[in-house]
Amino acid sequence: MKPSFFSVARKPKWVGGLAIAALVAITFSLLMQWQLARTFSVVGVSQEELAPVPLAELAGPGRIEPGSFDRLAKVEVVLDPTSTFIVADRLQLQGDSLVPGYWLVSNSFATVNSEPVSLTLALAFSEDRAELESAGAELTATDFQITGYVEPSEAPVPNDEPGILGSVSLAQLVNLYSSEPVASFPIYLIVTEGLDLEVAKIVIDIRSEAVEVNWLTAFYALEWAFFAMVSFYLWWRLVQDERNRLSA
Repeated sequence: MKPSFFSVARKPKWVGGLAIAALVAITFSLLMQWQLARTFSVVGVSQEELAPVPLAELAGPGRIEPGSFDRLAKVEVVLDPTSTFIVADRLQLQGDSLVPGYWLVSNSFATVNSEPVSLTLALAFSEDRAELESAGAELTATDFQITGYVEPSEAPVPNDEPGILGSVSLAQLVNLYSSEPVASFPIYLIVTEGLDLEVAKIVIDIRSEAVEVNWLTAFYALEWAFFAMVSFYLWWRLVQDERNRLSA
């Protein structure tokens, strides 16, 4: 007569086998949870982060707070019209297409702890380089309360056009500014409000907050879940084989 499954499974060696299978399954489950934690991530800017905050909360000389990029910041600055430059190879979203053109960037000074600090501003976009040069010539050393997006410095890029920069490289720009060397912000602002020029403002695509799924890590999580189930199946299969052997 074939013994029952439970009469075989409760033998000490199979109880021990079940404990080992459970330990293996727990290990695989922990690995599955680790992969799941890496599967879902929040990207973009939340509604709370869309509201402008004082720039000092996000960055300062030699300091950038985590999560500051693409945040809106407000700060009072004095423009430095003697240090304006044109940056080539810029793209502007117009309708459903991206239009190549130029940016007008300028040095400015914000006050931190009663000391002037250099802050680079990206002011305007145009497909016509001469239009930006004309707008830059009209800038004056005036106080402005501006709002803009906090953006990281770019790597230096060579450019063949004389007098035109290939990127917004702060390391390059601070060496070109005509003012006396001072401390500087390690970021630049794309100005959205506070400064009105006769050329178009720069438009960038800021992603709203969303959950992003990493399908590769999701697949790995399913693999670990499968292995956890296999550990119990193998124990069950071995117990079944023992039953068949005892009934032979």
